[in-house]
Amino acid sequence: MIIVRPVQYTSRVAQYRELFGALGLAELPPDQAGDATPDWTVFQAGSGRVGLHAVADGDALDGQASLGFETDELDAVAGRLTEFCQVRRFGRSEGRAVEAIAPDGLPLVFLAPTAGEASLSLRELSALGLWRTADVDGATRVLLALGLRGRVRSEGGGWFQASADGGGLAAVHDGNEEPNAELSFEYDGDLEALADRLEAAGIGCNVVDESYGRTLLVDRPGGGEPIWVNERQTDLYGYVALDERASGTS
Repeated sequence: MIIVRPVQYTSRVAQYRELFGALGLAELPPDQAGDATPDWTVFQAGSGRVGLHAVADGDALDGQASLGFETDELDAVAGRLTEFCQVRRFGRSEGRAVEAIAPDGLPLVFLAPTAGEASLSLRELSALGLWRTADVDGATRVLLALGLRGRVRSEGGGWFQASADGGGLAAVHDGNEEPNAELSFEYDGDLEALADRLEAAGIGCNVVDESYGRTLLVDRPGGGEPIWVNERQTDLYGYVALDERASGTS
């Protein structure tokens, strides 16, 4: 089983906690095994999870994100990725881990699943780890090798989205030569109602129309590029559905 769990690094932990709560994410309790630290928190979405990692103000990672996953098959995942990636196993404060360096140089981190459960106030939100890269085909091969199932791809080859069996989504988008990861979400509900929910919590946001559907742009704590919450795609003009849910027939 694999769960998509992108990680947000920030010096503004309290503000991100408020934002995640307004989005309907639920904070998981500290790991009973003692692996959790005050710098590390995991939030449950309706599908997938999000990691929040505290860093010092001014740290190079402040405001950045990484593409992470949870899996109960760390050794198997490492074996599947050796054909495409440089793989190493190592220990971290939050548990045993595997790091894979993708062909484009982006690091992917895999950890054992976070223990515990949380009560959700909103189940229509999915965590989405976005991988921007000039090597869309290479990144797509890595996600498929992990066992993620393709949902939608663009006819032009610049977009691929997949779902994980344990929850969450990962997507590849064509970008600059220097790859990077971004925290984003997909919402399978009333985007305007979600915007009202955020605004009621004092969080600025704006619904915009994109070529593939609508997106809620959420103000990021501390400023910078907004966090994208994509409405679940139903307009497939220029795209190919790779499973029934993406085509809207399920």
